[in-house]
Amino acid sequence: MPIRQLTYPMRFSPRGLVDALDSTDLFMGACIDLQNLIFDQMNPEIMVSRPGLGSAVTTFTGFSTPAVISVFTVIGQRAYGMMASALNPGTDQPFSYDIVNDAFDTITGITAANSPATPSSSGSWEPPTMAVVGSSIYVTHPGFSGANRFGLIDITTVASPTWTATDTTTNGLTARPRAVANFNNRAYFAVGAALEYTDVLSLTRTSSTQALTMGGPDNLTGLSGLPIQTTSSGIVQALIAFKDFEVWQVTGDPTTSNLLQNYLSLSIGCSSPRSIASGPLGVYFASRYGPYIVDPLGLVKPVTYSNREESPDIQAPFQNMVEPTRVAGAYLNTIYRVCMETTIRGETFFGDYWFDERKRRWHGPHTFRYDCAGRYANYFLLCSNTYPARLMRSDTIPRSGNVYSDLSSALTVSLYSATFPKTGHMTMKQVVESTQELSSAGAVTAYAITAVNDGEDTLDSVSVTAESSGAAWGSFVWGDGTVYTSSTNRPRVYTVPWTKPLVFKKMALQITAPSNAALSIGTFNARFQDLGYTNVSP
Repeated sequence: MPIRQLTYPMRFSPRGLVDALDSTDLFMGACIDLQNLIFDQMNPEIMVSRPGLGSAVTTFTGFSTPAVISVFTVIGQRAYGMMASALNPGTDQPFSYDIVNDAFDTITGITAANSPATPSSSGSWEPPTMAVVGSSIYVTHPGFSGANRFGLIDITTVASPTWTATDTTTNGLTARPRAVANFNNRAYFAVGAALEYTDVLSLTRTSSTQALTMGGPDNLTGLSGLPIQTTSSGIVQALIAFKDFEVWQVTGDPTTSNLLQNYLSLSIGCSSPRSIASGPLGVYFASRYGPYIVDPLGLVKPVTYSNREESPDIQAPFQNMVEPTRVAGAYLNTIYRVCMETTIRGETFFGDYWFDERKRRWHGPHTFRYDCAGRYANYFLLCSNTYPARLMRSDTIPRSGNVYSDLSSALTVSLYSATFPKTGHMTMKQVVESTQELSSAGAVTAYAITAVNDGEDTLDSVSVTAESSGAAWGSFVWGDGTVYTSSTNRPRVYTVPWTKPLVFKKMALQITAPSNAALSIGTFNARFQDLGYTNVSP
C-alpha cells in the first residue's frame, strides 16, 4: 500500500566518479565507485558494462621464452616494441608485429652487445620511450650503457627491419637520454635538464650547441608534441617537455632562426612519463596533484567538467599514487585512460580510470591492470606485467563479439553513489517505496541492491532479477511461442522490494552484478517522508 503522508521525490541517476563522499555540493548523480561501468553512448542516465579483454591479440609465438614487454608503439599497421626474452638472456629484444596479418617481421642485427639490459618489472624506474623520425624508430631505454646511448630500428624496408644501438654522430649526446620525441623531423632527446637534438632526418648533431637547457638542473621526465593556436600564425607545432614540477614549451626551428623555449608552469609537472597522452584538446598527463592537460593555447589546467570549475572530479587517486613512474595512460576516441596503483580510503589497489570527453566525467576504477598502452584503429592495445608476452585489445564502447571477462576472469560491476539528499528539513527521513531502472533485454541478470546510511551502516539489502523479455530475431524457431525482442539493451523500471523502511539522514546506493552485455543501470527513484525527530545518536 502506498504511503499517504506528505512525501517528497528523491532521484539518483549515475553521472560520474568523484572523490567526495557526499554529492550535495558537486553534481547530481555523483558516485564514489563505477567499477567496470561505462557511459551508455545513447542514454545519458544509463551505465553499461565495460567490454572485457578476450584472448590476446598475440602471445609472441616463436620467440625464445618471451617475457615482460617494457615498451611498444603503433606505427601504421605494426606494433614495435622491446621485450625481455632468452634470445640474449638478461636483455630486451626489439619486435615488429603486423597487426593486420597477425605475423612478426624478423628484425636483423640483434646481438648481446647492442641489446639493453632488461629493467625491473616493479618499483621506481625510468620508462623506455620510442619515437619515429623518418624511416627510423629511436628507442631510449634505461638498460643501455657505455657508447650505446639509444637503440634504432631501421624501417626503410618495413617488412625487414634492422636493429642497432648507437649514438648521434659528429657530436654525441652528453649522456644516456631518458626520452625521445620527433619535432620538426629532428630527434629531440631528454638528457638531464637539456633537450639535445639532431639535424633534420639525420643521426648527425652538427654542433655541440644543438641543445636547449630547460630551467634548473632537475631531469626532464617526458616529451610530447602539441599543435598550438596563435593569433598571428594560425596553428603551429610545439614540443612539450615535462619535469617533476615544471612544464616547458619549445617552438620553431634552428633553420628558421625562431627556436624558442618558454615555461608553461613552474609548479605543476609530471613524474609519470607514461601518463602523457596527446589528443585533439591537448596533452593529458597525471601530476602529483591530479589530472591535468596542456591545451592548444599553452595553458596548463586541471581536467574539469567545464572551464568554470577549478577542481577535478577526482584527485585522490593521483595524489596517492604508490609509484608515479609506473603509471600508464593513453588517449583514443575521446577517452583518456590512466592506470595506477593508488591508495583510496585505506585500500591499495591498481585502478584504471577513464575520462570521457563527451560527458566530461570520469568512470572507474576498472579492474584490469596494464603497464603500457597504445592505440590502433578504434581500440586500445595494452600490455601488462601481470600477463607478460601478450598484446591485448581493449574496446571503449560495446561492440558485437565483445566478451565481458578479462582473459577469462569474470568481471563484476559495482556502482556506489555518494550520499544524498542533503535537504534543509533537518529531520530524519524514511523511504518505503522506490524503483530502479535495470536492463531487461538479453541475459537474465541478478542485481544486488543495498542502501546504506552516511555511516556506511546497511539499511537493507535485496536482490532484483531483470528477466529477459524475449529472444532476438533469428535466435528461435518461428511458431514455438517465443516472444520477439530487439537486441537493443532497453532498461525498464523495477520495484525495489525493500524488506523494511529505510530510515536515514543521508543515504547511498550500492548496486553490484555480474558483468554482461545485457546489463544496464539507470535511475533510482524514491519518495521519502520527513520523520518527527531531528537526529539519531551515532
